[in-house]
Amino acid sequence: MPKSEPLYKQIYATLKKQILTGLFPYNSRLPSEKELSIQFNVSRITSKRALNELAKDGYIERFAGKGSFVVFKKLLKEQTFSVSLLLPFFKNAGLEQYIQGVSDFLKPLPFELTIHTTQKDSQKQRELIQSLSKETSDGLILYPEFPKPLLDLVYTLYLDDFPIVLLDKDLFDLPIPVVSSANRTGGYEATIHALEQGHRKILFFSLASFFKTSAVKNRYLGYLKALHEYSIRPTLTLDKSVYSLNMNQPELIQQFLEETKQQGYTCIFVEHDILAMELISTASNMGWSIPEDMSFIGFDDVLLSHLITPKLTTIKQDFYRIGYTAAEMLVAMITEPESIHSLSSIEIPVELISRDSVKNKKR
Repeated sequence: MPKSEPLYKQIYATLKKQILTGLFPYNSRLPSEKELSIQFNVSRITSKRALNELAKDGYIERFAGKGSFVVFKKLLKEQTFSVSLLLPFFKNAGLEQYIQGVSDFLKPLPFELTIHTTQKDSQKQRELIQSLSKETSDGLILYPEFPKPLLDLVYTLYLDDFPIVLLDKDLFDLPIPVVSSANRTGGYEATIHALEQGHRKILFFSLASFFKTSAVKNRYLGYLKALHEYSIRPTLTLDKSVYSLNMNQPELIQQFLEETKQQGYTCIFVEHDILAMELISTASNMGWSIPEDMSFIGFDDVLLSHLITPKLTTIKQDFYRIGYTAAEMLVAMITEPESIHSLSSIEIPVELISRDSVKNKKR
């Protein structure tokens, strides 16, 4: 279990796995509050809370003077479930950590995980989802790289009560749970950091449409909130329509940077690290000194972000915990079918990582 989880939740998750895998079968007695407090080196209050949560969620019943007994019997130990994880790449901006988190949660459970990668091919993504049904799979964890072509397929699966959990972004507000980072909080914290360093002309930069990508939209909304608290009016970000259609991306980025500097901006908050590093590389090739001529903030905290020069200030996403939580949610949907349409989306906390790419203008 991720170390940042409260202790009672770690105990809850451990006991829940043991119940699901049959280590504690139906009608068996769980360890007492005292035994759990010794086993996990916690207070009895903490172990009691874990047991109370299991009782509240229908896994056990507690009887005064007798103990806690397993009442959950829908998942049989000998039954094996098949679930799919669908990603655009195996290794890209933390996606391998999604895989690790999903795998670690499912490892002790009777679940077989199949990992598919679409290599950013929208037709392949569609074909893979089209092959899924209750006859071929028990559930799906999906990173919706190309939302538009998936709407009909995913919504049909949802209407068929097929368990689905989305990673990172929603699909046109479909009532399907999403496990994502706290993107709005991240956008806010990144912008507040720039403001606290003395920057007042800060631009949000994204090549993705705010209206198509909920993660980017929420980062932008966090940026707007921070500016509002400092009584700063925002300026619209890059609009590709005002640039020549013949421009390739490097040319577009170079012209954008030139105009940004001419307009007096001193800091650019970029939608994700890879794009931020592309901007820094282009700016360096233009002869700029970073962060003296321009400051940059990214989002993700990919490995390269602290290997480049200057090291990138960014918002760290906990990709492992997102994957782990998504798997936990999917198992709940599969083992408790009545919960499919009632589970809520979950946001995983983010963390500002301050490095060298933001100039302190107060010095």
